[in-house]
Amino acid sequence: MMDASLLPEVQACQPDGTGVLLTLYLAPDLPWFSGHFPGAALLPGVTQLHWALALARREGVMEGQFAGMDQLKFQRPLRPGMRCALSLQRHAEGRLRFEYRILQSDGEPGELASSGRVSLT
Repeated sequence: MMDASLLPEVQACQPDGTGVLLTLYLAPDLPWFSGHFPGAALLPGVTQLHWALALARREGVMEGQFAGMDQLKFQRPLRPGMRCALSLQRHAEGRLRFEYRILQSDGEPGELASSGRVSLT
């Protein structure tokens, strides 16, 4: 499990059938933003993947070990100070689907930031 100080602040957690919907706050002081990139910080894709796995495991959405990934897409940057929704859904055949959406001003999930599927053993 990833050290809690390296994870985003979870502001809300809603179970959702075969998964969970988390509301995350991306604190500007998270170490992942440092140096990536100076003057235009954004959350690295590998961090998004690590967070999805760590939070899915913590919330009981997945079991097993990472075995691969596919359909990984990064469409919008996640920046310091943003709030986003992370949907984690367990699928048949040992797969986890994750999706980060930027929260709108009304708190509802909006634009897709990134998504992917992870295979588990």
